[in-house]
Amino acid sequence: MSVKVKLIEANNHLTSLEVGGIIDSTSSSVFEEEVNKYIPKKHVILDFKDVEYISSSGLRVLLQIKKKTGEGGSVKISNVNDSVAEVFSLTGFDTMLDVEKVNVDTFDTKAIFFDIDGTLLSQKTGTMPESAIEALKALRKNGIKIIIATGRNVEEMNMLPIHDVEYDGYLTLNGNVCLDKNQKIFAGNPIAMDEAQILVSIFNAKKIPLVIISEKGRYINFIDDVVVDTQMKTHGSIPKVGEYQGEKIYQCLVFGDSEMHAKLNQLLDKCKITSWHATGLDIISKDGGKANGIREWMEKENISRSQTMAFGDSQNDIDMVSFAGIGVAMGNGSDELKRIADYITTDIDDDGIKNALEHYKLI
Repeated sequence: MSVKVKLIEANNHLTSLEVGGIIDSTSSSVFEEEVNKYIPKKHVILDFKDVEYISSSGLRVLLQIKKKTGEGGSVKISNVNDSVAEVFSLTGFDTMLDVEKVNVDTFDTKAIFFDIDGTLLSQKTGTMPESAIEALKALRKNGIKIIIATGRNVEEMNMLPIHDVEYDGYLTLNGNVCLDKNQKIFAGNPIAMDEAQILVSIFNAKKIPLVIISEKGRYINFIDDVVVDTQMKTHGSIPKVGEYQGEKIYQCLVFGDSEMHAKLNQLLDKCKITSWHATGLDIISKDGGKANGIREWMEKENISRSQTMAFGDSQNDIDMVSFAGIGVAMGNGSDELKRIADYITTDIDDDGIKNALEHYKLI
């Protein structure tokens, strides 16, 4: 069986790859060639959940990867099976590299991250299903922390009917402004200033409706029918028209279709663009995203990736569902998200949250 390497995430600091197959003398050169496309980076995560075995040839490649990350860098290998874990233990590689062995049957979940729209909040009713509320309360009773991971800013988030439950933290603006349980910032990731200048130029040109979001607030350049229709369908509020005041920009919203998505992807070199609706786009820093927010939370709480779980439904949830120890896609979620999820639960309005948590025996 040949080795397969799939890119999960790449930014200025980290590369996350999913690896599968057997890494031996016949496939290690392919493994090295594929991995070298994405490094050197400071930090490398290799998900070995589909790796059947690794021989000495594969181990030598891992040593080369470790050298390329340099001083202060790291190589994490997650989801190793028993035979691979035995090889790492026998050779002492488990002391040279950060190796995580994960057994879902005894999964030590400490924190679960939940998207809001389409995950906790039904887009049909505009409310949280009662089964989801009770499931989240049961999680907290069982000592598991629950954290919001949303594209919305804190002001808009607090207007939503999701507060029948107490939360332990909030990753707002797609993980680029991270708040503790008291909604105090502990980490932030603004868009680079030179790229922000281009976004401000788009804002001022007023050819497309664009929202600028800073730490304290948000405002739009103009409002048209697409803005009104999109926000109505997603139970969102329309920000006031305003002028840019020079503050740090953590996220922009664009109201446009897939054609506009493609144009902005081509134009903006230092930003990442994801969709949350057919006519709604998020623009964030290239090295940002909900997965980065989870990493900030993990560092703050001193927990490992294997102790995390994430629930989502749309494109802007792909990075966190891929990154978390267990990633769950809602039944009403996008096909793209479902393809990378570890588990697909039922629709939000068909007890999707409760059913997934029961499946993993967490409630």
